[in-house]
Amino acid sequence: MDTVILTKQKNQCLLTLTDRRSRHQIIRLIPDKTAQLVNQAVTAVMETDTIKSITADNGTEFNRLAEVFPQDNIYYAHPYSSWERETNENHNRLIRRWLPKGVKKTTHKLVAFIENWINNYPKKVLNYKSPQIFLLTG
Repeated sequence: MDTVILTKQKNQCLLTLTDRRSRHQIIRLIPDKTAQLVNQAVTAVMETDTIKSITADNGTEFNRLAEVFPQDNIYYAHPYSSWERETNENHNRLIRRWLPKGVKKTTHKLVAFIENWINNYPKKVLNYKSPQIFLLTG
């Protein structure tokens, strides 16, 4: 789990969650990078998707995850160790193809398009299947 900041101003950001096995990406547009809004977005995702555990970075926006998710299933990456969440960071780079730094506003429609594009992008680690196909066929 990570956030992608669009601008340095207090503004919209993207909450990204990546399934480690299938590389399936979930992206949610949230109005601000606060712990409360992150928790609301995680709660909304859990209504439609099964989440067994969360690995997050040490950002302040993830400090209150235990309020909405079991503490025993929350893991935090070591500081300055983005390689511990390599797939998530790679997907964040793919997001930057469509939303470079400094973009002031984006839409839910564009975020849904990016999520769909990433989930249909073939991956070598999945034997050149897309995450979407891998979820369906294994």
